Amino acid sequence: MAEGAAESGKTNEEPKRVLIVDDDEATRKLLKATVEGLSTPCLVYEIADGDEAIQFARRNRPDLALVDIVLPGSEASGVMVCRELCRDSRTKVVVISGQASDAITQAALAAGATAYVRKPFSVDELRSKLEGWLRG
Repeated sequence: MAEGAAESGKTNEEPKRVLIVDDDEATRKLLKATVEGLSTPCLVYEIADGDEAIQFARRNRPDLALVDIVLPGSEASGVMVCRELCRDSRTKVVVISGQASDAITQAALAAGATAYVRKPFSVDELRSKLEGWLRG
């Protein structure tokens, strides 16, 4: 189940909806804190399961989804989640994963991912990229 939305940002513009899909709670919390620290106002949703993420995205149409490739216990892999979420042109999908093989990176990009970020990542660098993805 999607964990509650937390709003971030300091302006009056309509908040961007950001979906975080990762089976690792610590990674979800780190990504959530990173998004909440942005100057762009955001509503942040956390989901640990790929199947639930697809259903959630169909109902809520996020502006940005941060998706892990490996989602144990889920019928849908991160690449499948990416492909499904990219069907909605509104949603930018960024894959954030420790799976660094060229084949997996290419599969995610071929599925429509905007970018592929490898774990471990620099929070400062990711924050800068997130601002750009949410504006553009």
